[in-house]
Amino acid sequence: MNRFVKPETLLGRTAQALGLAFLLFGLFSAALLQLTMVQPHTRQAADDLASFLVLVAQIWVELPPDARQDYEKELMRGHELRILQTEAPHPSRSNSNSYLHYLQTALGKHVREPVYIHRHPDHAGWLWADFPMGGRIMRLGFKEQRLQSHIFLILPFLAAIGLFVAFALSILLVRRITYPLAAMAEATHRIGEGDFSSSIPETGPREIADLARKLNLMESRIGQLLENRTTLLAGISHDLRTPLARMRLELELLRGEGNQELIEGLHHDIAEMEKLISRTLLLAKGLGDEDEAKTDINALLSGIVDDFRKAGKEIAFQPAHTCVQPIRANALRRVIGNLIDNAVSYSGGKIVTVECTSLGGGTDIRVIDRGPGIPPAEREAIFQPFHRLEDSRNKTTGGSGLGLAIVRQLCQANGWGIETTSPPRGGTIFQLHLPASNTGP
Repeated sequence: MNRFVKPETLLGRTAQALGLAFLLFGLFSAALLQLTMVQPHTRQAADDLASFLVLVAQIWVELPPDARQDYEKELMRGHELRILQTEAPHPSRSNSNSYLHYLQTALGKHVREPVYIHRHPDHAGWLWADFPMGGRIMRLGFKEQRLQSHIFLILPFLAAIGLFVAFALSILLVRRITYPLAAMAEATHRIGEGDFSSSIPETGPREIADLARKLNLMESRIGQLLENRTTLLAGISHDLRTPLARMRLELELLRGEGNQELIEGLHHDIAEMEKLISRTLLLAKGLGDEDEAKTDINALLSGIVDDFRKAGKEIAFQPAHTCVQPIRANALRRVIGNLIDNAVSYSGGKIVTVECTSLGGGTDIRVIDRGPGIPPAEREAIFQPFHRLEDSRNKTTGGSGLGLAIVRQLCQANGWGIETTSPPRGGTIFQLHLPASNTGP
């Protein structure tokens, strides 16, 4: 489940795209909100407060001296404003707060002189505006709490909540689509490895359910096709082996009565036919149900090489220092046996070398022949069933064209890598890589 949200997955990339889109939308909305609501509201609020402060100062100046004290008390009680007199304005100070900047500008327009807003060390939590009025410098104070506007806190909070909800809903909607697609991708991978044990749930939106239904139908038909193929080839092999056995028996009865060279040739042809039938049936049957087990690969390779040496083949073996890892031993034995058999067939009687190297990332096995080599354009085609190289590897050297196809099928099923190279000096190198973390299909 968690791998479906990786950046390289459809869900991960969609989440990144949606996240970027919502981020850009949020930045654009914030800029638009600042230009169309925050700044105009701030200017209007500053202008209103400036007009009120000037009006308060004008009223104070016009009041009789004995009435000013009551007026000041009323201002403090009702509006939290204070009035002081000073002989000179406070020195100018820069204000980073945009509201104070707008307020100073608005006051300056009203009194037609520069106005300064500042803090006083004897009055914590208060701001003071100095401006001339009635031939004197009036100092009006108001609490800093007036600068706190809840709308500036609520709007960004609401915008952030809205963006988060929209993003979360978008991801949920995308996940409803990507999760079935990921399940289908797993199913197709499983089908490609020959596992037809389970089907895809046919749920979700109509289009996804229809696609799952068609994939299940395809899986069923492929399974039936492979089963029919195996049954057909098994029947053919059985029907062919019976007359081949009779032919072998009749040839034994003819020994000493005819051309011995011809009889030996027929024996050889029958053996080749039986070998071809066995390999065709092996390719049709697929991969088997072998489990992994810790295997000494050096010992396994040594046993295969000894079998070929007993048959009179010249094989050199260079083992690794130590090489033990979990593998399907029978599958590896088939792969190495086919590679050596292929190398022996086309080496022109020259020695074939088997090398084993144990690495941190697994094990590399190389089968090296000293034949004519394989052209680069043919290095993939040789793994196709019944494919033969007419020039360098022809029928006179033997071979059914199925050995390397079986090698490729077993490597794909077990997660092994197989590469083919031909050095400039000639010959062919088949390199098999067994990953250390291999778990098979």
